[in-house]
Amino acid sequence: MKKNTVYFLILIISTFWGLSFIALTVLMKWLDPLQIIAVRWTLASLIFITIMLFGKLKINTKKENFKYLILTGLLEPGIYSVFEVYGLSYTSASISSVFIATIPCMSLVLGFFIFKIKPGKMGFISIFVAFTGVMICTCFTPGFSTGGHLLGYGLMIGAVFVGTLYGFISARASRDYSAIEITTVMALVGMVFFNFANLLRGNFSASYIAVFSHLKAAACIIFLGVFCSALCYIALNKILANINPSIANNMIGSSITVIGVLSGVIINGDPAGVYTIFGVSLTLLGVYLSSKEIEDTA
Repeated sequence: MKKNTVYFLILIISTFWGLSFIALTVLMKWLDPLQIIAVRWTLASLIFITIMLFGKLKINTKKENFKYLILTGLLEPGIYSVFEVYGLSYTSASISSVFIATIPCMSLVLGFFIFKIKPGKMGFISIFVAFTGVMICTCFTPGFSTGGHLLGYGLMIGAVFVGTLYGFISARASRDYSAIEITTVMALVGMVFFNFANLLRGNFSASYIAVFSHLKAAACIIFLGVFCSALCYIALNKILANINPSIANNMIGSSITVIGVLSGVIINGDPAGVYTIFGVSLTLLGVYLSSKEIEDTA
């Protein structure tokens, strides 16, 4: 895949995911996190099911890497989302952000020891620089909190491990399946997994009643389902099929942090200072250095 295509896809993912917190904030007035996840992946699934009904998409279950295709969906949005949502409930948003920012670092470790992928020197440097920038943006924020329960830390560690593993499993599934096929299975697994969870919790119907009862909720769920779930994960799975997951995670995660911080300051009026400029600058430098690694591999 051409490097300019990689950059374009990263820009799409970072923009939509960086702005997704606005939609999530609005939806939290009517839905809890598991309800939001269920509805957004149900909407994404309906898109792919429609495409399949028109004969434009078909999943071949007899291919060698089919088991990795299913595992991709079980890992994300399945297990990862559970770890993240409940990890957040037992810690603080600040600490959760710090944990998630370590996914590129974990990718280096798993890639080297389990998947035998050796990153270049620039890969190490870029991840370290970007991680430092993210830490500065997060830890120097006035509202930063270190509070949390030990269980929450364990759940966030689980989220980091599963999120990292997903990148490598998706790359393996891509040997036989396209990015849209992988995302289709992810959406279907996510729809079944989380709707069943909400059914057990007794708030299945309430999720959809809330969405159809409020125009803002409907608009936000469309944004999350169509753009942040369907479109962004197709782009992400395409990138993971062509780029070392540790480098891809670093560029995407760091770019999301930058957009999230800037949009928070501009749109929500979040506090900012010299630490914001320095942290964002370091994060952007890490993204730039990662792009040099891509030029050597793309």
